[in-house]
Amino acid sequence: MNRLLISIALSSLLLNNASAEDSLPFVMPSDFQDLELVGWRIEQGRQDPNNPLLEPEMPWDEGGVFSHGTVLRDPIDGLWKAWQISTPLSKPHGPGTWRHDRRLTYLESKDGVKWQRPKLSFVSWEGHEQTNILMGIWCSYASVNIDPQREWPYEMFVFRFPGYPDERTSIEGLPLPQGEKSHPYGLYRFRSKDGKDWKAVEGPITLNTSDSCFIYRLPDGSYVANHKTQLPAFPGGVTPFDIADGEVRLIGQRTSRDGSTWSDPTRLIMTPDWRDPADTQFMELCPIAVPGGYVATVTMYHNHTQQIDLQWAASRDGVHWWRPDRRPALPNSPLGDYGGGMIWPMHSPVIDGNRLHVYYAGNESLHGDLFNTKQSGPRRLQARGEVLSRHSSSLPNYSALCRATWTTDRLWALAPAIGGPYVGTATTKRRELSGKRLKVNVITKPRGELRLELLDAAGNVLAGFSKDDCQPLSGDHHAMLVEWTSGSKMPKNASRIRFLLKRAFLYGFSSQ
Repeated sequence: MNRLLISIALSSLLLNNASAEDSLPFVMPSDFQDLELVGWRIEQGRQDPNNPLLEPEMPWDEGGVFSHGTVLRDPIDGLWKAWQISTPLSKPHGPGTWRHDRRLTYLESKDGVKWQRPKLSFVSWEGHEQTNILMGIWCSYASVNIDPQREWPYEMFVFRFPGYPDERTSIEGLPLPQGEKSHPYGLYRFRSKDGKDWKAVEGPITLNTSDSCFIYRLPDGSYVANHKTQLPAFPGGVTPFDIADGEVRLIGQRTSRDGSTWSDPTRLIMTPDWRDPADTQFMELCPIAVPGGYVATVTMYHNHTQQIDLQWAASRDGVHWWRPDRRPALPNSPLGDYGGGMIWPMHSPVIDGNRLHVYYAGNESLHGDLFNTKQSGPRRLQARGEVLSRHSSSLPNYSALCRATWTTDRLWALAPAIGGPYVGTATTKRRELSGKRLKVNVITKPRGELRLELLDAAGNVLAGFSKDDCQPLSGDHHAMLVEWTSGSKMPKNASRIRFLLKRAFLYGFSSQ
């Protein structure tokens, strides 16, 4: 599948997004030819004051109201809905290992804040005839898409393991492999008329990945999968107490015309580089389309500390991704609080007017028991007075449903590197500007301002369009028209734009 199709496909992730369509495209390094005394400012998400939105409570989710699923606002009935993974209290399963009895559960909300567990009759639980469980053991990574034009509007791809670890069950509606009493672990496709009663239609599907995979349906009916893949660890990247010691987790992308046959081999789209610490690894890439391209949460695994936080990534085409800074956009809370161990986002962010929500499972738990001194296996690792474990299993995901919110068109900005009265500059590459007007998305601090000047192809400042001719911009503007003494329409020989930032944050711009 070519880049254009992927671009068209990812644009389908926009939903009820009139405000976002009026926003200006975000800024990226590829916009500029020269940068001086500027850097990238990352906006951190505002935790919802109602967090946690839903805590463990019922016997089947008292071990964790987890993620690895989809939250969206249903275009059919307007309700907020979640298909996510819940677990009962976990039990040890041999030295250093745990059972992870994950079940697919369903949640509803009228406002995206107050969530309910509907009482359904699909799967009972130890005396509870009605639960919000949709599928029994074992489920993970439920990717749900909705198309009101289909006879069966709801479609879901989900990993199932009917035989985990002692069960021997089959998936109703699908033939068993010859000679087998249960279906194997793998990716299965389901369809539904109401999003609750799901019918299996296919599986297991060969995707050549077994974990950390979200699937996105395109407008033309084809699909894109972003999934975790692994390679031998880079030099200096081995963490002996990590579960996958000797390997590094990366993000790959595969495409499919029909959701059944997938491209192979995977195309790597997210890898660490020399700016990243040696323990940097990637678990998930969860995109959504916005003006100018695509933004995505990146699930960042720091295996020296066994913690997970979120960063922002951006792309013009959905294939080539850039991270505007290496600091988290959603950092961990102190250990012991929800999100203090790991932050696992849902299938994709949700745009709600001028707000962008990231729903996530805030884990109290770390990924692994790195300080275990009794069952650490054949090696005990010394670290300046500490003994670190050689463990072999991830810990239970004790977590609650939470969300963080950003202003949709303000996720990161170009900002002065020094601050105060010092001015930073950013000059664009050559662009078609003749006869167009320029709008900017900018915030300034007190005594700050943004000025702009226009250059010709040789880099000369155009008369009447210098920084001194520019009406300085200050305050808070999402789409402010730039004015010079010679007017707002850019002249015929205008070729580049120079931004001069003094205590100013440039989030986006557009020439139209």
